[in-house]
Amino acid sequence: MGIPEVYIGEKWFDINEVLNSYRDKTCGAVDIFLGIPRSAPEDGDIKELHYESYTSMAEKVITEIIQEAKEKFGIKHAVVHHRTGVVPVLVPSFLVVVWAGHRQEAFEACRYIVDETKARAPIWKKEVFTTGEENWK
Repeated sequence: MGIPEVYIGEKWFDINEVLNSYRDKTCGAVDIFLGIPRSAPEDGDIKELHYESYTSMAEKVITEIIQEAKEKFGIKHAVVHHRTGVVPVLVPSFLVVVWAGHRQEAFEACRYIVDETKARAPIWKKEVFTTGEENWK
């Protein structure tokens, strides 16, 4: 398959390439989560996010999370891509795609992968506000 299962970096893959790389006639459900930086009033006026990672460790952790999801939910495939570097508001930064036989497994596994990646993978973000202020999360 041409698209990597786990990728952390500045490159962004076309969603159609991702979907076509993992086509599987046994999968009747594909669940997609796309994380997009936002600038909501309760967060302040965010201009962009700066993502940094311990890339080799993040890829290892996410590979483990995908394996856990396969065992726990019976999914067939999963892809996780997370951007690093500067990502402006409204530009996608986090992609999780899950293929499964049925929608319930796909939904549950996708949420699990998103939540576990956010909790466990060494990826950090700095919010940069239009005022010039910065905040690491």
